[in-house]
Amino acid sequence: MAPRARPVRLAVPGVIWGHYPQCAETDGRLPLRRQALGRPQRLATLAMALAADPVSVAQARAALASEGLGNRAVAQALACCAQKMAHVCGLRPHPEQLRTAAALLGQQLVEMATGEGKTLAAALAAGVAAMAGAPVHLLTANDYLAGRDAHQHQAYFAALGLSSAVATASMSAHERRQAYQADVCYGTARTVAFDYLRDQPLLEATLPTDEAAPMLRGLCFAILDEADNILLDEANMPLVLAEQVDDPLLRPRLWQTLDLARRLCDITDYVVDPASRTVRLTRAGSERIEQLAADYAPHWINARHRNELVLQALRALHLLRRDVDYMVREREVVLVDAVTGRAAEGRQLPGELHGLVAVKESLAPPAPTRAGSGLTYPRLFARYHHLSGLSGTLAESRGELRRLYGLRVHRAPRHRRSLLRTGPTRCFSDRDTLFRAAVQQARRIARSGRPVLIGTDCIEDSLLLQRFFAGARQPVNLLNAANDADEARGIALAGIGGQITISTQIAGRGTDIVCDAAALAHGGLHVLNLQHNRSRRIDRQMIGRAARQGDPGSAEHWIRLGGGPLEPERLPPGLRLPCQLLARLGLAGALLRYAQTIWGLEDRLQRKGRLSSDRKWSRQLHFSSMSRQ
Repeated sequence: MAPRARPVRLAVPGVIWGHYPQCAETDGRLPLRRQALGRPQRLATLAMALAADPVSVAQARAALASEGLGNRAVAQALACCAQKMAHVCGLRPHPEQLRTAAALLGQQLVEMATGEGKTLAAALAAGVAAMAGAPVHLLTANDYLAGRDAHQHQAYFAALGLSSAVATASMSAHERRQAYQADVCYGTARTVAFDYLRDQPLLEATLPTDEAAPMLRGLCFAILDEADNILLDEANMPLVLAEQVDDPLLRPRLWQTLDLARRLCDITDYVVDPASRTVRLTRAGSERIEQLAADYAPHWINARHRNELVLQALRALHLLRRDVDYMVREREVVLVDAVTGRAAEGRQLPGELHGLVAVKESLAPPAPTRAGSGLTYPRLFARYHHLSGLSGTLAESRGELRRLYGLRVHRAPRHRRSLLRTGPTRCFSDRDTLFRAAVQQARRIARSGRPVLIGTDCIEDSLLLQRFFAGARQPVNLLNAANDADEARGIALAGIGGQITISTQIAGRGTDIVCDAAALAHGGLHVLNLQHNRSRRIDRQMIGRAARQGDPGSAEHWIRLGGGPLEPERLPPGLRLPCQLLARLGLAGALLRYAQTIWGLEDRLQRKGRLSSDRKWSRQLHFSSMSRQ
């Protein structure tokens, strides 16, 4: 007789898994994660059948305890969660949401169309995992979405006998530590990553006190909402835990560096490359810096250090733009996330670049810091025992996700047929021409009783377009990182018939624009996308605000050549001639697709290089620390 298969158990802090469970880091390509469950469609069908009769929480817990993540135990637990969701929240999960939840429990990434209920499906999977005893981290792109989702499902988790909480960067360390003790903790990947870094020195303590206890309970079970944003768009960003240091000469050094950089001549002393966003000094520039630095303090003697400081100052002056790359809020420089369009609170530019930008804006530079431990998202999420996620845009990157994280992509079908109507892509010669045409188009559609959402690249563009509408005496609703405190109000207004909303990428991911009855009767939301995103996935996120859950809606994409990302001077050399040719032929759609294909290849190579470098430095630091023991 063949031996009975052992049930699959989730990692739970305790005697077997240790008080802080996490996977050992692998050096190289990750193997495919174990698929413990059967096909998600079959599990969803079984869960629907079991949900016809009441399933108690005690029955679901007992089945998971005895069978582990077996097919029938998971289906029974999903049925229980679906019943509680319907009873407490008034939301009856449809089969596609149950199918998505089953795929998440089977360690897969799920592409679920925008508006199909990803947040609810993630809550169903989190409920099953938490009833099995695993601490669940339900991570999303920003604190606003984490707080919104935690509040929305708090009563649901309580009905399952589970505790839930939210951990945000604005909380104190004690508050976050308490939040991580909950069965289900909502938060951002960034918050969890930094708390994980803070835990590493504490794990070496033999008898940790309450004040020095680890923040997390380990890396057991993670569900990533907007998974492609976390796993791909932010994969290159190094997460470095820094500590403040005393440097009384910082402000005069930054002022002197900017003063010296402003005295250099373009082309003669330095060359700016907008395509690669880099600056390089010429030989004449290095000699000019040496002459100018003779009047400054002794720390300017080192040529290499001197040139590096000046290069950072030139970047601050010529590449980093206010209301594009950063904004000024409450007398501080706050970076703007290029992918989400939101304020990246707590994030700083590397080296002394952040302080140079502050001095450029006549602000006090932040306190100097010294870099400590760090890691990237690929290394962090490889250490989770169970990892899954979902998003509306994953199919284009299925190969890279499989290589980087060992995760397969499952595509969930739509619950209702999409009624989205898309218009042709149009190309304009410059920004003013594009914005004037956008004003005419938006006003025409709004007069028909439909709401219009206009997507722009940055805060600067959104403010300029608002002035175009003001010139036409047309009131608009503005939604960007500069006024994100009114985000909920702006999103609510965006679905009212006849309302025009101008937004950056902030209205893309995780935003549910609900149209009123009058707007739906006249054709639903119209999205006019004026963005020049490096990835088609981000375009799909913005266009996906329209025609959600079977509602009517339409979308069109307009781009420009002059003064934008597709301007020939800002393109890599290999893109310039083909783009000019496609623009002359009037093939705007092909032009954008071609550029995004090349940009996507560059981004994939950067992510691969970053991960390789990250692992290399990790090995070197590991062996150097062992040699000191």
